[in-house]
Amino acid sequence: MDITTHPELHRAAVTLGRSPAVRPAAHRALAARDRLLSDYPLWEAWRHQARVAKTEAVARLDELLDNLERAVTAWGGRVLHARDAAQARQLILDVAREHGVKTVVKAKSMTTEEIGLNPALAAAGLQVMETDLGEFIVQLAGHPPAHLTAPALHLNRHQIADLFTAHLGFQSAAEPEALARQATTYIQPYFFEAQMGITGVNFATPEGAMVLLENESNLRFTATLPKVHLALMGLEKIIPHLSDLEVMLRLLPASATGQRLTALVHFIQGLKIQPQGNQIFYLVLLDNGRRRLAADPEMAEALYCLRCGACLNVCPIFQVGAAHLYNRVYPGAIGILLAPHLPPLGDICDLCTQCGACQEVCPVGIRLADKIRGLRRHSRRFRPLRAVTTTAGAVLSHPRWYRALEPTTRRLAGLAARQGWGLSGLATLSPESFHKQQGRRRDPLLGAGDQERPALPLCLGPKSLAPDGAETGRLASDENPDPDSLTALLAKRLREAGSSLAEVKGPADLARRLAGEAEPLWLEDHPWLRPVADELEQLGVRFRTAQADWAPMAGTAVTVGLGAIPETGSVLVDSGAGPGAVLGFRAGKQIVLLDRNSSRLSLAQALNYVRDRGPGLVSWLTGPSRTADIEKVLVLGAQGPLHLEIFLYQEEA
Repeated sequence: MDITTHPELHRAAVTLGRSPAVRPAAHRALAARDRLLSDYPLWEAWRHQARVAKTEAVARLDELLDNLERAVTAWGGRVLHARDAAQARQLILDVAREHGVKTVVKAKSMTTEEIGLNPALAAAGLQVMETDLGEFIVQLAGHPPAHLTAPALHLNRHQIADLFTAHLGFQSAAEPEALARQATTYIQPYFFEAQMGITGVNFATPEGAMVLLENESNLRFTATLPKVHLALMGLEKIIPHLSDLEVMLRLLPASATGQRLTALVHFIQGLKIQPQGNQIFYLVLLDNGRRRLAADPEMAEALYCLRCGACLNVCPIFQVGAAHLYNRVYPGAIGILLAPHLPPLGDICDLCTQCGACQEVCPVGIRLADKIRGLRRHSRRFRPLRAVTTTAGAVLSHPRWYRALEPTTRRLAGLAARQGWGLSGLATLSPESFHKQQGRRRDPLLGAGDQERPALPLCLGPKSLAPDGAETGRLASDENPDPDSLTALLAKRLREAGSSLAEVKGPADLARRLAGEAEPLWLEDHPWLRPVADELEQLGVRFRTAQADWAPMAGTAVTVGLGAIPETGSVLVDSGAGPGAVLGFRAGKQIVLLDRNSSRLSLAQALNYVRDRGPGLVSWLTGPSRTADIEKVLVLGAQGPLHLEIFLYQEEA
């Protein structure tokens, strides 16, 4: 069966809109976030900074987008504008026809779901392969994604195993790791067959940089291997400055998955080099109601959304049935705000309990609960309910009124229950009111000891987004930790992310370490590694150097990095130049060599380094590739290296 053309709905043992797998998965995601935030004393200050940046971006939307278009065009990309979903689909189909595309690989993108891209491509005769594990699973099932960041959240491991058996013929234990490995085996050949890769965009800057976050490494393949890379971006993904990413990159991964940083962050600011020449790049900017939303002063802050999904995880309604309960691409509190503005226009503001948890958890402080209340004031769906609640409020505010009306109300409720007027699901009313019961009691409900207790404090509102004085002082302070403490922090963060740090002195020492690594052993063609190659030959170790061709699958790949960020345990690699560009991403183990002096970068310094590096693709690696798309169970080595080791390398012993 060709799964790339969206099969019919798989009749798994799951009812869309009501799945017991959703709540525990959402709780695991929230627990991971809470553990990380306990180590982030500046969280509220970062939220404030991010909100300020997004406010500026919406206010300067056209100006920033014009600058982005000029910058991308200057480095060789082509920018296309889509006013709505239909035009976006047509533009993408035109690109595919122009370049003779037959097979498309896709990384996870909610914006492509928004425009209904996959069915349009399939109707045009194209093969479409989703390469993110969660998206691959729901493509097999014929389901829409259940979550912004976890598409298969509604399915458990047994249902996913049944899918793989039915559609792929795979038989294995219903364990997340085994299922993830099976999916990778099936997906990987498509990367090399596809003529076009389609991705989304997490952030874009007016300097012409696009920032893409992922965990599995599939996005890296999608954006690098096909001859055409097309990125579809909602207008709201623009930010005012590259430096704004310092807080955005702290907030988004923590809120989405409880990570300091995703396993991979890619910065595209130039054409990527392939063996046959430069890759072709298109950026499609999608409006589809966003400018109309930006012009609404009451609802424009919905465009601040980072698509982290935290407001979904914490929502009691979402936990019942995931996104399928809302029957829209964007669910949860943010989906309620977007529904009246992003086609198909709708009103789903009844799907909210007004608990306010979404507003508390939002990393950019969108006033979600407040805005939903505003929508309800104008909602036609709420007119009858508003009339009832307004009348009830008036009665309840006058004790004599509701006591006088109570007997009549009880008789009407009993009559309605007997006649079956839709109240059968409600609890039976007590024979008499609590007030009357208490009136007959000689003793008060509370004992004397209880009556002496102080009154409970009033429920506090959300904490202010503005940083307090202590946080402001810490942000302004210019701390300069000593080099050894930064190296120790780097080692700690690497261990947290599943990596390791070692020191290596000279080519002979490195060759001895590599002699015991898994074969085939591949080396990047780099000046540091040429003398190492000589040492390996003397030791009789077989190896190959990535030169003329794309490297095949390696047991161990050795590359040279650009620097490291101790705060997050991230390593910077230039992964877009020459035949060895995908070397480290096609290995069971990746070893990255770093100069000690470049291993102490702050986030701000690393961003400046990326900006100054110029055209091409720079990636930040934070631990091995990973996925948690099956029941939120972590599996390392998703579609990239299972092991990542960092060597602080000194050329001369």
